[in-house]
Amino acid sequence: MMSCGNQRDQEAYQFFLRGNDQLLKQDYPQAIRFYSEAIKKKENFSEALTNRGLSYLQQGDTEKALTDLNNSLKINPKLGSTYQNRGNLFSLQGQYAPARKDLEESVKLIPDSSSAWALLGNAQYMTGQEDLAFASFDKAIQLRASDYTTYAFRGWIYVLRKEYSKAQDDFKKVLQYKTNEPSSVNNLAMVSTMLGNPQEGLKWADLAVKITEGKLLAYSVNNRAFALLELNRLEDAKAELDRSIRLDETNAWAYRNLGIYYLKKADATRALEELKKAEEIDPSVDELNYYVGKTYEAMGKYAEKCKSWQKGALLKEKKALEAFKSCQ
Repeated sequence: MMSCGNQRDQEAYQFFLRGNDQLLKQDYPQAIRFYSEAIKKKENFSEALTNRGLSYLQQGDTEKALTDLNNSLKINPKLGSTYQNRGNLFSLQGQYAPARKDLEESVKLIPDSSSAWALLGNAQYMTGQEDLAFASFDKAIQLRASDYTTYAFRGWIYVLRKEYSKAQDDFKKVLQYKTNEPSSVNNLAMVSTMLGNPQEGLKWADLAVKITEGKLLAYSVNNRAFALLELNRLEDAKAELDRSIRLDETNAWAYRNLGIYYLKKADATRALEELKKAEEIDPSVDELNYYVGKTYEAMGKYAEKCKSWQKGALLKEKKALEAFKSCQ
């Protein structure tokens, strides 16, 4: 006869498998329900806690996710997927040092996980370990070349490095393996325009607006506005910028582009106001200092112009680097 303990363990495992099915289907509330049933049957079920934590994370409930992941590691400190998921959570919160620590542990325990290596590469780059980061991305691709997340992470790092052609290649690689992946479509809209092809940027932005929702939609709409600005369709761009800011009033890129709009409309005072808003939110927005300098130039403030372009040049803004030459 089956013991009561063994029967509860088997029931727990059945709920766990049903939770996994729902997790694969991205039905996170149902997955959480089944994992919770599994944990009721078996309190020390570390794998169920880990997967429930992942489900909470996918829903954006980081507090419950972190609690589950921490509890899972108390039960089983050798579960590599738990370190991977917690490292991902820390990265999403911008806590890259603890993320890197978790992900380093993860790749020790599950060295054949391409996702763990890709996440580690991102955390390494964000903590200043650039060479190690690219080595980790190479390792992830070597393990599974079809893992689109590796190209997505590396592509965004190329954006941060202002290497837009390489970024474009990686985002297009994502789409080979994950058709119409929203973030990559959105990023292609931006980098295509940055590379001087606003017509292609507008094509990608039109698609991004159709397939994205939530906070990402604000960035898709903004990228569409940026392409329209570069095509000198100013009033179309202004309508999209207003929409982007309504969707997310903390979008520094939208305020930068709104500054460009007013600069093109010869309203330097309003342009500077919007550019300064962008700077307050995120001073790392690309080419921001170039456009601040252009605004000061329009206002006849040449010392301030050169100071802004010098600042942009130090940050390796391509347009600022070129413009600053006129100040030397």
